Amino acid sequence: MKKLLFALVAIITAISSNVAYCETEKTTTPAEVRLTTRIPKNAQEPTIHAESAILIEKNTGYVLYNKEAEKAMYPASTTKIMTAMVFLDYFDENEIVTVGNEVREVSLDSSKAGHSPRESITAKNLVRGLMIPSGNDSGVVIACAVAKKIKNDDTLSLEESEEIFAELMNKKAQEIGCVNTHFVNPHGYHDENHYTCASDMAKISVKAMENALIRQIVSEKEFSGGGLEGVEKESGMRERQYNWTSHNLLITNSDYNYPYANGIKTGFTDEAGDSVVASAKKDNIELIAVIYNSDDPNRWIDAKELFEYGFNNFGYFTLNKNGDSVSTVNVVYNKSADDNTIDLLIKEDIILYISKIELGAITPSINITNTELLYTKEEQKEGGAITLKAPIVKDTEIGKIQYISSDGSVLAETKLYTSKYIGFFN
Repeated sequence: MKKLLFALVAIITAISSNVAYCETEKTTTPAEVRLTTRIPKNAQEPTIHAESAILIEKNTGYVLYNKEAEKAMYPASTTKIMTAMVFLDYFDENEIVTVGNEVREVSLDSSKAGHSPRESITAKNLVRGLMIPSGNDSGVVIACAVAKKIKNDDTLSLEESEEIFAELMNKKAQEIGCVNTHFVNPHGYHDENHYTCASDMAKISVKAMENALIRQIVSEKEFSGGGLEGVEKESGMRERQYNWTSHNLLITNSDYNYPYANGIKTGFTDEAGDSVVASAKKDNIELIAVIYNSDDPNRWIDAKELFEYGFNNFGYFTLNKNGDSVSTVNVVYNKSADDNTIDLLIKEDIILYISKIELGAITPSINITNTELLYTKEEQKEGGAITLKAPIVKDTEIGKIQYISSDGSVLAETKLYTSKYIGFFN
């Protein structure tokens, strides 16, 4: 019997459907993000300073590292990842927003982008103000713009707008699959009732990085330009000029730069401590690390340690190609002119994302489900070698092969097909 090979491609599929709040809204219901632990029992995990942290592979949702990742934590400005997603459910990137007096109500100790009342700014640059300099003022402008739009009421106060917007944030979090998250504002300024956990924020970040605009902006080191850059400015519009620099030292030209980093968001309050939600892409692998309460400079060190651990110990392995034989079995009742063996083929490329430790600990299992072709004499039933009986038609589906991990879980399965025609004996 030829050596059995195996693989798995586990891709998180985003399925969208409409959700109705009002006639003008454009929201979609995101698919739930599911995380699956794939940490080998004897893995040499990195030492992390953070109170709570998680590392996942974005496409599969595999958890590669977990430290108190379900513990409720104050998210501070990492909240803004969700804020950006909700905002872009209701506004096109070139749609123009007029800033109101809500920016005067932002706490004095907040980080700010520098917006002023009656200023006009595109939705795209409002997201930039939210994510690059971490503007709490950008957050309240967003909350007011969305609330007033869906309620068709320009008289809503900031308090009313934030309450409406927080409901949208929490609804989206629930749809994504968050289980320990509750938002009360769009910016993450401290509130005892405003919390999340590292595993929930990882799920939120997976969805955020599927949005092309968010993905672009969180990778930008800086922005210099007008708030209406990219659109035609109408008469009477007030436009501000901005010079913003990212707070994310993993992507800037700093001592903590990580060459594969491409996002996402930092956070800090006295109560939350220093945090970062970071992403990095190397070759075809994209990792997301959520690090909560890790005093500077440890949040940057933690992120780099997690990324190196992930890239060095896990990977995608192409183990089979479409048309490969995974087993050769005996055939009885065959014509004398035909062979008395036949190959069992797979008909897809097989790829597995797995740790290098797990790679050599898989047990393959063939299950012949086409009982009409299975030779079932008594010794066969008791575990003898798989034998088929002629006649056999080429490309007949014969069964499946499963690949079992050391803990007994099925990592992958695929259908098996016969490789050729074998006639019945005369």
